[in-house]
Amino acid sequence: MGVMIPLALQRWSPWRGPDHAIADHTRQFLAAPPTDGKLRVLGLGSSLLWAATPPAQAQVALPGIEWMRMTKPGTGMGYLIPSLDIIDRHPPDTLVIDENLLLPDQDNVIMDELRQNFILASKGLTFQLTENVQLAPPQAYVALLDQREPFECATFPAHTRRRETLKNATNLRLVFNNATINRQLTDHLQRLAQRGVRIVLLELRRSELVEQATATEKQRWLSRLQQALPPGRHIRYLSSPIYVQQNLHCDGSHMNAAGARLFAPWWAAQLQQLRDGH
Repeated sequence: MGVMIPLALQRWSPWRGPDHAIADHTRQFLAAPPTDGKLRVLGLGSSLLWAATPPAQAQVALPGIEWMRMTKPGTGMGYLIPSLDIIDRHPPDTLVIDENLLLPDQDNVIMDELRQNFILASKGLTFQLTENVQLAPPQAYVALLDQREPFECATFPAHTRRRETLKNATNLRLVFNNATINRQLTDHLQRLAQRGVRIVLLELRRSELVEQATATEKQRWLSRLQQALPPGRHIRYLSSPIYVQQNLHCDGSHMNAAGARLFAPWWAAQLQQLRDGH
């Protein structure tokens, strides 16, 4: 770990772009001039939102709506936090929040980022020593790739996939049991709602097997969340459907391409309701 800590600081090295590339991407969307009175909808979420929804309006193709989502791996806000300042200055009409962001950050996500930093730092050091342009690290923050590329499932044999799904369910029970509510985020969302921004707390349901295995713990946590951020005129809770088909998820949580296609018309209908009710 002693080697990994300095690598986290490499984010701020002069050969790398700023760590706020995600916030800059958010700013480009929110600060752009309004387009013919279209409803501007921004989504912030975990990789579950990444897997289930299209990245931008070009893929949504709904009249009267501008849509973009920004995502990160795992739970908690993580590197999406700087986007909140942008949202304060350029509020969207509607802000969709994947409820997983209100759970604590997971250590494995932090380690994944550090491992990525290790790769980029090594490449950057080689570039500094050799000045070989082909060895230069990417200028765009690596997380921007998540916003532009479709989610890809890892390929597992059926028995391995079921084992990983059950392991995932066990971990989720622990997460929901031990999770505290991110009160800083709920307070921030409450202030945005008071300014007239419509807040949609989106529960992205997992496979039927995982939902059944985690139902008690998850419902207990969701009850605590609604106590911290009560529904109201500008705050709405929304749950996605539970699909009974067995082949729609990579790991019991993330939708594969078939799941995303099945999810798409439901999501389009929700965006249309947001537009028509504005």
